[in-house]
Amino acid sequence: MNLANSLWPLYVTSLGATVLQLSYLVSVTGMIGTLVGITSGFISDLWGRRKIIIASILLAIFPPFLYTFSDRWQQLIPWAVIYSTAFALYMPSRMAIVADYTSKENLIRAYSIINLTWPLGSIIGPAVGGVLQSFLGWNVIFYLTTTLHAFCLLPAVLLSKPPEHGFEEQEELTAKTVKLDLGFFRAIFAFFMLNLFTGLAMGTVSTITPVYLVDKFNVTTAEIGLFISLGFGFMAILTQVPAGILAERIGKIKFMSACFALMPFLFIFWVSIENLILLLLIQMAINGLWSMTWPASIYMVTEHAPRTRRGVSFGLTQAGIMLGFALGPTIGGYLWETLGRGSPYYASALFIALCIPVMHFVREKA
Repeated sequence: MNLANSLWPLYVTSLGATVLQLSYLVSVTGMIGTLVGITSGFISDLWGRRKIIIASILLAIFPPFLYTFSDRWQQLIPWAVIYSTAFALYMPSRMAIVADYTSKENLIRAYSIINLTWPLGSIIGPAVGGVLQSFLGWNVIFYLTTTLHAFCLLPAVLLSKPPEHGFEEQEELTAKTVKLDLGFFRAIFAFFMLNLFTGLAMGTVSTITPVYLVDKFNVTTAEIGLFISLGFGFMAILTQVPAGILAERIGKIKFMSACFALMPFLFIFWVSIENLILLLLIQMAINGLWSMTWPASIYMVTEHAPRTRRGVSFGLTQAGIMLGFALGPTIGGYLWETLGRGSPYYASALFIALCIPVMHFVREKA
């Protein structure tokens, strides 16, 4: 997905879209994805996560290929909606299935290790995509994306039934007998809001950052791909395992709060940077701090959710970040058009700062 998605804003603008129109397109597809994500969590609890993962891969195979037949950015809308739907179907099941296979004692470390795979793709995808576009054009990126999605079907089909000794509560629970207490709903709401604010912060600038780099530094597509690869994927890989260890030692809430407290200053600092290398270091720091909150956040959702409600729990909490990434691009595009290219980064600083008071509503289980 990172092969195509990282450079997606540049492809849309190459077909004639303005920054604001690009923002609308990303927001519309994101809103649909948000609604699908909530539903997919319910369905995965009822039908099984393996079936949902396979369905999401099947949906993701064809849209990148169909992008190549578009002459205007408006023609991308139906394929972008399907692609966003595939991602929204996948994420809650992907997060819940790790807990299904893992003991409670090893869960936060398991998430730290599993989370390495996503930034690894974020390193390879944008860098390869940028080079391919520079030498061979856009179409080859989308052909390769379709091929890689097709290869994902094999491991999905080979997924076995989770072991009986997975991360259980005190006894085996079924969908009919499980009771959800006030702590469950409090935790789900808190993590929904936390994900909403982080989604708004990152989503407000994620779509416009490639355009920002071209506008301010006049960089090539290959350079943008390398910037995204190093700025996100590289730091996320370095931070995942240490983040899990530190969160266990310091305390998950304290650790996450410290990460969120540092990020607003980096967003504010971003707009004053005139050197591309220094800007890359700021980007790495922002994404590194954000990625360090992932293992603790995912673990805390899991420990508040009974096994038979993991899918819907991740569906609801992930709806927050998907909603943020849906609304954020429109906010960023509007601010860009009306107040200038630096204003979205100030807005992101405000959104991420709102995560800090939300942390007071989160409770750790003993």
